Amino acid sequence: MSRRSILKAERCALVLAISGLVWHFAVSEARGAPKILALRHWSAPMCTRVVVDLSGETEFRASSSTRPPLVTVEVKGSITEGMGRVFPIQDMLVSQARLTADPPHGVRIALELKKEGLVYHAFLLPRVEDRPVRLVIDVENPILGQQIQEERRTVQRDKAGKSRVRVVVIDPGHGGEDPGAIGPKGTMEKDVVLSIARALHRRLCQAPGVRAFLTRDGDYFLDLRQRVRVAQEYGADLFMSIHADASPNPGTRGASVYCLSLKGATDEAARILAERENASDLVGGVRLSGDQDLSTILLDMVQTQTINDSLKCGGIVLREIGNVQAVKFSAPRQAGFRVLKAPDTPSILVEVGFITNWEEEALLRNPSFQDRVAHSLERSALLFLGQQSPEPPSRPAHVDGPKPKQRTHVVRRGESLSQIAGLYNTSVGEIKRANQMKDLSRIQPGQRLLIP
Repeated sequence: MSRRSILKAERCALVLAISGLVWHFAVSEARGAPKILALRHWSAPMCTRVVVDLSGETEFRASSSTRPPLVTVEVKGSITEGMGRVFPIQDMLVSQARLTADPPHGVRIALELKKEGLVYHAFLLPRVEDRPVRLVIDVENPILGQQIQEERRTVQRDKAGKSRVRVVVIDPGHGGEDPGAIGPKGTMEKDVVLSIARALHRRLCQAPGVRAFLTRDGDYFLDLRQRVRVAQEYGADLFMSIHADASPNPGTRGASVYCLSLKGATDEAARILAERENASDLVGGVRLSGDQDLSTILLDMVQTQTINDSLKCGGIVLREIGNVQAVKFSAPRQAGFRVLKAPDTPSILVEVGFITNWEEEALLRNPSFQDRVAHSLERSALLFLGQQSPEPPSRPAHVDGPKPKQRTHVVRRGESLSQIAGLYNTSVGEIKRANQMKDLSRIQPGQRLLIP
């Protein structure tokens, strides 16, 4: 074979090798492309939210058209085998979502809109807790949003007249993509607190001199900033955020009340709870914006008086809810809850019980118990606002049963009192008092502590 033939053969082999290498990388990239795992949607009065679960982060491109009105999002990835292609929505804004394979680009997600003039936002959410990467598409009606805001401000203007009414804004926690805490039998916090909030709303709307409003009246997500903004737009005299607590210890039970603190948490348990509730935005899905955090615009003098009023209201709630439910803490706790940061509105967060306790989960599912809790909250609100209040609700017989057994904890190596307090949703001070410990006492591995 001539030297020219040898060189030609070597060049051909090199080209084939390079081609094979490029093909291998292309196949690897295709194999690594994320898959669309699921699609869900929720409908709020001003917004339809579509959430697409992805197996990994990817690139996307969003656009809209007017004829026909569509929002189209092109995603690099593929559709999971067996997954549907058409998802009926049929709310006020969106007819349906349609998935179409669009090789080699990926997948096209088309939202068929019911009218022109709607706006959209599309953004990716990273993995958080047990949730995958999510692509969120919000379709909003800006005109309706402006109308609702103006209606709220009208309420604020009207209540300042001669026949002044008091306004209460009730905030059912979590919602939509964010279920909140989940009980042993699958009870979701977002459902329980919405039922209690609706019952409280009905009761307060029948009280003379009071108008009540809900931040959400359905299963959809509002971020913490939106909830505060609703209270401010109504000019609320009281903001009550309703939640159900959770603990890794299934024996933990009882209602509690929390207020805002600008100087740190009352105790470790309050700090942990505030972090968990503040993480609602990450779970439910909030797009990044250039807005200042509410904490940067607080007016200290106004806020201090507001916090004092909140603590007063919280004390009334604990006294009244004690007629219905066991109370975990005898006084309100404080921490940096973002949902309580309306500068001039007394605001409280009420944990109506532990949904992770199987007895309290059963109570929280019971419509009769939900109404008794709403009754106690109604009475609390009216007492705080100086309005005539109904008779206190009666405590059900089965709640008056034997108290739970005294809890104990065996100290493990490396544990601190603050860690133990956080585990049982109590405070370091209460553990010390229960065990008659001095301020300088140190705990030792194997030591048995009484847990209040």
